Amino acid sequence: MATDKEKYSHTPTATDNVWGVGLKDAKRQSKCTARLDVAQSVTGLILGIFLFCHMAFTGSVNFGKDLFANLIATSGGVWLDGADHAWMHVVFVGFIFLCVIVHMFCALRRFPTSYKQLHDIRSHVKLVHHEDTTLWWVQLITAFCLFFLVFPHLMSMLVNPHGFDPNLIGVHTYHNGLLYTFIFLVCTELHGMIGLYRLAVKWDIFAKNPETKIMDQRAGSERAGLRKGMLIVALLMIVGGSITMWTNYSIGAEQIANNAEAQRYEMSEGASWYNHAK
Repeated sequence: MATDKEKYSHTPTATDNVWGVGLKDAKRQSKCTARLDVAQSVTGLILGIFLFCHMAFTGSVNFGKDLFANLIATSGGVWLDGADHAWMHVVFVGFIFLCVIVHMFCALRRFPTSYKQLHDIRSHVKLVHHEDTTLWWVQLITAFCLFFLVFPHLMSMLVNPHGFDPNLIGVHTYHNGLLYTFIFLVCTELHGMIGLYRLAVKWDIFAKNPETKIMDQRAGSERAGLRKGMLIVALLMIVGGSITMWTNYSIGAEQIANNAEAQRYEMSEGASWYNHAK
């Protein structure tokens, strides 16, 4: 065990601070923290990839209700025997719900638990004025918003798996309103894309300076390039999601105007991919 004189006789450099100073003298920590961090990373990766799949799935309505209805039929197992299996929707949504719960539980360890902590974090963000620190602050804010937005969204699908229908989804979007849906969209895409970028940083995929072993964060570096790329992807996802949101809203408005709020969509003759299965 090193003495205080030995520990404080050397002023740590930046590299020392990155790699840790005197860790051999530190009290051994529980492995639970590392396991929770891995669980948060894995579920975050799953949810981040899911966002791209979800965007492609729901965005298909922009190319027509038939395409969207066929994709819904595919996810509902119509290809098995010609019938829609609501339990398949429940299983998939339930898996995403479980990932959200685990991810949220693990992430709560880093949330401020008092106004003083929140004020300190905000002051630190202003003082440091670093891109990654600012992105972390944005992710914290969007996470707080998603706590109130994502659970009603998932629960509505869990309790009503038969609601997967182009018309019914349009009516649901109409009742939620454009403002609510847009806020949900922006928070989701920013949180998800920033999360994927932070995973890339955490999992050390960037080249390091061979002398300092520290990642290069300067303009023109791989890390700075990925950060800009992430923001561009997030913007494209928001734009694409906004187009889909308006399409669904228009479908819902048309259904309500025709007094057909509960009417499911019926594909035209020969439009189904699975006519042979019926």
